[in-house]
Amino acid sequence: MLVINRQKKHGVNFREVWMAKESAGLDGIILYRGASQVVGKELRKVRTLISDLTKSEEELMALCQKDCKYQIRRAGREEISARFLVGDQIDEKEIKEFLDFFMEFWTTKGGAQETYEKYREEIETYVREGVFAITKAVKNDRVLVYHTYIVGEDFVRSYQSASLFRQEKEEARQVSYANRYLHMQDMLYFKDAGKTTYDWGGAGLSEEVKRITEFKESFGGSELYYYDCEELVGLKAQAVKGAINLIGMISDD
Repeated sequence: MLVINRQKKHGVNFREVWMAKESAGLDGIILYRGASQVVGKELRKVRTLISDLTKSEEELMALCQKDCKYQIRRAGREEISARFLVGDQIDEKEIKEFLDFFMEFWTTKGGAQETYEKYREEIETYVREGVFAITKAVKNDRVLVYHTYIVGEDFVRSYQSASLFRQEKEEARQVSYANRYLHMQDMLYFKDAGKTTYDWGGAGLSEEVKRITEFKESFGGSELYYYDCEELVGLKAQAVKGAINLIGMISDD
């Protein structure tokens, strides 16, 4: 279980708890992400895929579908390399470079530009708490793909992925190779760091995300369902949450 203290407003702690098996026993307004059972109010049930990092590199590769294996290996011939940033290696410059890249990707998918500040605040919180990682696939010092992760004691959870597909077919192929290669290198990097579980961050079954899910399934992970939930502990937490629901926002102290 990973606990992140996001902020305190009006005397109430706003917390985020990842991969809990039961209530964290904390006060305040608590958002549970990836809980193995419902804690408080269920917000949604999430289907994801899990890769077992206790397996060897050969076993992880063997689980991949044929084309996935080919693309991972092809990335090496394309001279694509992986870079990893964790802890104090992630500075403001790295955050800005990632967000600029991610927002270009996000807007091509129809996302709203105003989410930039939301993501910046989230990432800065995770970096400050020491639970964030940024990885990237690079060719000739040019980033082709970015991945970010929430990092727990024994797990990592895919948080964001961004790649900029161009019109040129050859560049699009390189990005595809780089994306698969980076996921495999990420798994091996976190395996070496002692993590045992690689969570693909959701694998929905709707038509809207079908291609993304098929991409993730090509690595041979196991299906798992968990829950995002909200728990309100204490009268003040309930009152503040009621105010948020009533006016849609809450001002800083």
